Formats: sequence, structure tokens, C-alpha cells
Amino acid sequence: MATLNNYQALRDEIDSNTLKLWDEHSSNMACKKGCDKCCLNFDVFPIEFDFIKQQLEKLYPEVLKQDKPEEIGEKCFFLKNHQCSIYEARPIICRTHGYPLLYMNEAGDQWGLSHCELNFTKVDEDYFNEENCYMQDTFNSRLFMMNKEYIKTTHPDKGEFDLNPLVNVLK
Repeated sequence: MATLNNYQALRDEIDSNTLKLWDEHSSNMACKKGCDKCCLNFDVFPIEFDFIKQQLEKLYPEVLKQDKPEEIGEKCFFLKNHQCSIYEARPIICRTHGYPLLYMNEAGDQWGLSHCELNFTKVDEDYFNEENCYMQDTFNSRLFMMNKEYIKTTHPDKGEFDLNPLVNVLK
């Protein structure tokens, strides 16, 4: 249970960071209600899967009554009428999409920048730095380590790189 509380704290910290980024970048953000270009079917770590399932039981019990579709398309199953039907419980990846993300390249010697091509069309890439971007690797590393500890006791059958399709929360 402590690890799920740690996950909640990490998610709260990420939400706080994204609010700051929104305040700084909102004039360059095309993300608004109804924008769903990045709403895809994602796989998540077991710690996130279990936490989201608990939240769905509390916040969106009607969602869990749905049958899992036989075929999973590219678009997120939880996207209904261009809106997230599990918005408050959505995964971390969904909480950070659209914002400028800095990540270390595979060689480990240079920062890379990622953002939705609908956003930041009027700014130069030199505008971005560690102060005004989401440091993706930092948070993903913390999530990875939390999940690694979590699966030791909760899902000993899972490997540290195993992911669960989010849609599997459905029956």
C-alpha cells in the first residue's frame, strides 16, 4: 500500500509540474477539450495499472462495467466523444502529452525535445530548457523504480519491463 501512496505522490508532483508548464506555455498550446490526437491505447506498469483500477472503482465504476472490446484499435478505448471518460484517473503519459518534454538521447550525451506538432508552432527550439520543460527521464526513472519495488511483493510473476494494456481494467 505504501508504494501505491508513493505512486500517488509522484502523480501529484507531475500534475503540479504540468500546471506550472501550462501557466508558462498556454499561449502556445493547442490542447483543449476535444483535442485527442495523442489519445492512444497505452500500456502501463503494474503499479500504475493497479492504481488506476482502484481509482476507476471509486470515481468511474460505470466504466468498469463495460466489456473489453474484442479488437483494440489505435485510439484509446476510454476516449468517448473526443473526451477522456477516465480523465481524473488517466495514466501519467496522458498527463504529460502536449507539453515540451526533454529526454536524454540513446547515447546519453544530448537532450532531445519532444512535443505535439500542434503546439509550439511559433517558438524556436532554442526557447526550451530544463526550466520550462517536463524532464521526462527523471519522472519515468522514478516510476520505473517504484514499479520495480511494487512487483516484488504484489506481482512477483511480472518482470520489471512488463506492461499491462490499460484497457485490461475492463472485464
